[in-house]
Formats: sequence, C-alpha cells, structure tokens
Amino acid sequence: MFRRMMLPLLLAPLFVLAACDDDCNEDDDDFEVVEQVPTGGDDFGLLDHFGHDFADRDISASDDQDGFTFTLAQDSLVVVNMTGVGGFDGYLDLYTAGFSFVAGDSNGGPGDDPVLVGVLDAGDYFVVAGGEYGVEGDYGIDISVEPLGGADFGIMTVPDSLIDTGGDISDSLDVDSFVFTIESSAVVDVFLTRTSGNYDGNLELLDEYGNQVAFIDAPSDNDPEILAANLGAGTYIVRVGAGSGFGDYTLQVDTN
Repeated sequence: MFRRMMLPLLLAPLFVLAACDDDCNEDDDDFEVVEQVPTGGDDFGLLDHFGHDFADRDISASDDQDGFTFTLAQDSLVVVNMTGVGGFDGYLDLYTAGFSFVAGDSNGGPGDDPVLVGVLDAGDYFVVAGGEYGVEGDYGIDISVEPLGGADFGIMTVPDSLIDTGGDISDSLDVDSFVFTIESSAVVDVFLTRTSGNYDGNLELLDEYGNQVAFIDAPSDNDPEILAANLGAGTYIVRVGAGSGFGDYTLQVDTN
C-alpha cells in the first residue's frame, strides 16, 4: 500500500485524484484496483465540515473486503483511520465513485494501522478496508471531515517540533484544521501565535474518534496554547478558530 503522503506544510492537496491500474503500486504484491464497492461496510452518507462517523467491522476471510461510501458536501480535508483489534494488520484504499484510485495506506498510523489524510473535492467516494496479505480480524474505522486552510504535519516522533507559518483567519467563521500522528504516547504542546491582524484566536484538539481533548480560548485577544496534553498513540486534529477579527498566525506543535 502507499504510505501516507508527506508534503511540505502548504495549502496543497495531499491526495492526487487520478485513475490507476494494477501497476499503481509496484511495491505491493497484493494490490488490485476494485471494480465494485465491496459489501459488508457502511454508508456514511453526506458529510459536512466537522462531520465524523465510524463503524466496527471484521475481515473474515483472506479475500474479504469492506466498502464504506461517503459524500463530501464541500471541498474538505479528510482523515480516515483504521484501528486494528488484537494486532490485526489492515489497509485502506480510497477511490472516487467512478472507481479511480486516489490513495492507499497500510501502516502510516500507529503500529500497523493505516491512516489516510488529504484534500478532496466535493463529491462521492468510497474506502476499501481489508487485511494485509490476507490476514483476518476485527477493526474500527473512523472518518473526520474538516475545513480547508490547515496542513498535515504527518507522523511526529518524540521529541519533535513542527511549525506552520502560513496560517490566516479571514473572519469569525473561518476554521483551519491541522493533522498529526504520534506512534507512541507523548506529552504534546500546541502554540498559536498571531503575527498580524486583530483576531481573537482559539484552539481545539480532537482525537481520531472525534472526541474533544482540549479547547482553549485565551482571555481577551491573548494567544491561546494547549500545554502538556497527555496523548496516546493515534492521529489528532488541531482546529484554529477565532471569536472575532481576522489576521495571520503561526501554529507550532511540540511532542515530548
């Protein structure tokens, strides 16, 4: 499977929407482009920004696959996670509704778990879940849909520090979403620094299951920061918002 695509911290697509044939990944012996949506999955339906859905399923045979369909109401940053149960080693492949392969992953998340992160146009898609090299087992799948304007920090080691200097908030309704993955437990700090403008910023931290870990709205127009968040292995979303105003900012995430 393709590894999670690691691009510079720019507002650029992380998925490339392109058709693909069986030679899509020469390094993966068991990769095949599907020609129909596998049964046994779920229909996540229409997903707006800040939408989240999940399902628990199992792979019961070496050739078993589950298909999960969804529709994006707007151009979005999409995060899809698989969490294997009892060491289950799975993969995720993403397709357009027209069966064009978009991206796949087998171990871009914690341990052997896959994660897909990227920018997708509004429209219909489906994700295929299966067992790597025919393994069987149980898993959970989660999908989160975020507004554009942030970036994917990718996999962060411990200790690590990454900074995006290109953030901007246009008004109180604007939200930028940033994604990062840690492969082991870590203490994480998140710093938002306004570099221009007059906006009153806030920070929200969510885990891959859509649970809010922290929300900080600093007094007055002071810069918010999330300090000493004890996080387990997983993929996390940082949302940058504003109570009022507009301006530019930098976002820094530190793992310790």
